[in-house]
Amino acid sequence: MAFIKIDTDKMQTVVDNLEDRAKAIDYERSSINQTSAYYHDPVQSVADATESLPGFLIPGPGSGTLAAYASAMRDLADQLRSRRQEAIDINESGITMTNPDGTLSYYLPDPPPGTTDEAAYWRNTDTVANVHAYNTGSVETAKAEATELQEALANGTSSQGRTPEQILDQINKHQDIPIYGAAFVDALGTEEYLQLVYALDGHYQVGYDGDDGGERFTKSLETLAHILAAASQDQAGGAGLAADFANAVDPTVIQPQLENPMTALNALLSVPDTAYGTGFLGVLSDNLEDIDPASVPFAGAPPFVNGEFYTADPLAGVLTAMGSNSEASLNYLTSDGTNDAEIEKRWEMLRQRDWDFHGGTGLDGLSAATAAASAYRGADGDPNAPADAAERATWMTAQAIPFFVNDVEEADFTATMKQNLAVLLGNSPKELAGLAKDGSLETDQRYGLSGLVTDAEFETLLYRIIDDENATGTLAAAMGQYHHSRIDSEMSTSTDPGTTLAVQYKDAAATMGYLDGIAELRAGDNSAARANTKSNMGTALSVFSTVLGAGVGAMTGGTSLAVAGPLLYSTGSTVARPIIVDQLTKDWNTPDTVDAADIDTVLRAQAYVDAANYGLLSDATMEAAATGNNGGPFSFYTEADGQPTITAPDPMTPQAAHEYINWEDLVHDSVMDSLDVNIEAGDQTGCKQGHGAKVIK
Repeated sequence: MAFIKIDTDKMQTVVDNLEDRAKAIDYERSSINQTSAYYHDPVQSVADATESLPGFLIPGPGSGTLAAYASAMRDLADQLRSRRQEAIDINESGITMTNPDGTLSYYLPDPPPGTTDEAAYWRNTDTVANVHAYNTGSVETAKAEATELQEALANGTSSQGRTPEQILDQINKHQDIPIYGAAFVDALGTEEYLQLVYALDGHYQVGYDGDDGGERFTKSLETLAHILAAASQDQAGGAGLAADFANAVDPTVIQPQLENPMTALNALLSVPDTAYGTGFLGVLSDNLEDIDPASVPFAGAPPFVNGEFYTADPLAGVLTAMGSNSEASLNYLTSDGTNDAEIEKRWEMLRQRDWDFHGGTGLDGLSAATAAASAYRGADGDPNAPADAAERATWMTAQAIPFFVNDVEEADFTATMKQNLAVLLGNSPKELAGLAKDGSLETDQRYGLSGLVTDAEFETLLYRIIDDENATGTLAAAMGQYHHSRIDSEMSTSTDPGTTLAVQYKDAAATMGYLDGIAELRAGDNSAARANTKSNMGTALSVFSTVLGAGVGAMTGGTSLAVAGPLLYSTGSTVARPIIVDQLTKDWNTPDTVDAADIDTVLRAQAYVDAANYGLLSDATMEAAATGNNGGPFSFYTEADGQPTITAPDPMTPQAAHEYINWEDLVHDSVMDSLDVNIEAGDQTGCKQGHGAKVIK
């Protein structure tokens, strides 16, 4: 979101100076023109350049006439004056966009994804017409549409003859504009805005004739959530708005007659892919954590037409929303160096809190918040991250892991919790890889969590989440990226690249074997659980090997897994949100079951690709790739600019990997042989560590 800052006093000075300069040019033009005419022998070019014309006949500045230059300055002054006035009018409309330094702002949308010429975009976007449309124009539109929606819900159609669906479709076009959102919420007021959730639910249960009422309600809830998220941005006064919403759901402030406003707020805050403002979430969470869950009426059975249960737990929604805002999560869960006692007290509250009063779903939100904040463990040295973000995230991780092990029963783990906690553990890749190699957080001091988390706590949490397909896929992606980065880093400075690559792949194999070993430990002797585990690990192996070779961008079209919202922290290789395996692998032909031999095969094949790309394979080996497939090339062989190249399939499955093994069988290349030995040893070590994991039952 682009908020263009304006110092209204300085801009007025610029406007005045432009106007004065235009007057001076006009004066000089007139003087020259009159002097030329006075002597009855004007030079034609001078006469043309100094001629006075009506405004609509004045040519452009390129004409070289003084009148055109004066006109251009007046046009520029008018443009700046309009923008200045828009910023003033927005703030006088009740929507505060005043910056800490006293300057004002107006809003324009960011360039859409894929924009290559941003300069051209801004030239075409930052126009007087657009500035008005997205600012005071948005205020006028929002107020009108908010009123019209209420009319339609009350009467079936609005005074303009439109149904709620038609109005919502129009509202949806503006839902992510902060000015529109702020004006829409302001037009209704916070209490009425929350009641709008119930009004829409009632409409789709009673007043709607279609058979898609549940889907329509879900879509309208998404629209309302986007409007609120847009209004909640810091630049639009989100922190002040949060205090109003906190009051609107606080039982000590307002006594609802029928509907529970806390449930409505949680429904809005829990809509996926909405990015609420940092200040808004900070103020809201500070207020909501003081509300005793027992003081809020229980939400009861699913009352909504789409069949969803929206909890009345005061912290559930705001913590869930923090799952899309890493900075808000970090601020809530860690100290900035000035509030240590406050954060210690907060964590004590979180540990002792009655999460079960409203069904325990608040723990889904807490797991989301910890996941988002944990992404900052990769922020070391990033000037764009908050101060000490990496250290703060490590401290937070050291609070979260023991909490979810010691203070939450295993039976209470939901799929959502498991997937979020996979992000948390995935953002501790050094620790996970270390345990896979028989390291210890208790005796080794090389890890950020050393001395803060026990081996048993780390491995117990891993054990509890490993049976979820999406959690396993998320862990595989995070760890694949970790080893991918390690290979890039180590190979760039290695004096013995063949040995270095073999050692790095040994470590990667240990990690994959470790995940597989813990998954088998989790399944135990239950045949159905073991079958499910092998299926999950088949997908995880393909995710791991693909990311290992190409980086996490291979999983997301080059954008990285962290790109899930504008407020999620991203280094380009950080996991800040769970991946949904079914969406990721819908076109993959992954096996239903894998074993240790499959892990070795896949990682060997991926290692051969890396060895070829680093130029470690002999000429004879590369020649075999070109001719060893019944006299022709293997499918993975190609030539780029005349140079032989070995490619990897997307994904690298056990079936696809066998062709690479056939290639190796033809040559027994020494580099390949070394990779084979190290990968098998690493897998065995990791699997042994997984089977022997210290798990707190």
